[in-house]
Amino acid sequence: MKKILRLLPAIALVLMASSCNSDSKLAKDINGTWASSPERLTDNIGNSSSIIRILEFNKLPEKNGGTLTMSGLISVNSTVPQGDGIESPISYTASGVATIQGEWTVDDDDEIKIFLDGTTMKIDVDPDGVVLDYNVLTGTSTPDTTAIKPVLAGMVKKAISTGVETKFFNAKKIDDIKIKDNIMSCEIDDYDITLRRQNVD
Repeated sequence: MKKILRLLPAIALVLMASSCNSDSKLAKDINGTWASSPERLTDNIGNSSSIIRILEFNKLPEKNGGTLTMSGLISVNSTVPQGDGIESPISYTASGVATIQGEWTVDDDDEIKIFLDGTTMKIDVDPDGVVLDYNVLTGTSTPDTTAIKPVLAGMVKKAISTGVETKFFNAKKIDDIKIKDNIMSCEIDDYDITLRRQNVD
C-alpha cells in the first residue's frame, strides 16, 4: 500500500505531461485560417441569407492559445416590394463582411475556449456590391440606382445584424475537434461544422 501511495505523485506527473502534450499539439494543429461551407443565416425580414465562417487562429509563442479573428462572409438574396416609382418588385443580391476580435485557449485535447471582445464587432455592407435585377421592371419603373443601393445596403446591414451577433456570441467554445488532411470537424454552439484550412501550399 505504501509503495502505491509513493507512486501516485509520479503517475499524476505522467498524466499531466500527457495532457500538456495533447494541448500543445492541438494548439499547433489549429493555428492558421479555416473556412466553413455556407450556413443559413437567420435575419428578421425573411431574406434568403447565408454566411461562410472564417476563423483565424494566431498562436502565441510558448502558449496553448493566442488571438482570434472571427469573420463572416454574408450573402443575401431578396426583393424590394412595390412602392413609389416601382411598379414591380426588384430582386437584388447583396454581400457583407462581419468581423470580431478575441482570444482562444486550449481547454482539453479536443476543446478550445473562445473569448470575444464585443467592442470590436463590425458589420459592413458595400452599396456598390448591391446588384439589382431589372428584368422584373417595366420600362417606366426603372429606379435611380444611386438612391436605391445605399438604402438597400442599410436595410441588409440592419436585417442581418441580429443573426450575425447570435452566430458569433454563441460561439463560446469549439469542441469535439478532429483535424485530418487540413479538414477540421468540430462542434460550435452544439452545431456540427466542418472547416477547411486556407492558404495551404
